[in-house]
Amino acid sequence: MDQTVAKVIEIVGSSKKSWADAADSAVEVASQSIKNITGVQVGAMTASVRDGKISTYKTTVKIAFGVESA
Repeated sequence: MDQTVAKVIEIVGSSKKSWADAADSAVEVASQSIKNITGVQVGAMTASVRDGKISTYKTTVKIAFGVESA
C-alpha cells in the first residue's frame, strides 16, 4: 500500500509591498531549507503601522511538505 505522509509548519513572511508578497516571501525562504513543499494555506494577515501608514505587511502561512521514508 502506497502512503504519503506530510508535515505542516507555520511561519510568518513579511513584505513592504503586500500581503501576497509576504506569503510569497515566506514560501521562497522556506524552500531554501525545506524540500518537497506541496502546498500552503494562508492564515492571518497583519501589518505594522508607522506614521499612519502600513509599513510592513505580514502573512502567516502553513507550509505542507512530504516526509521521506527511510
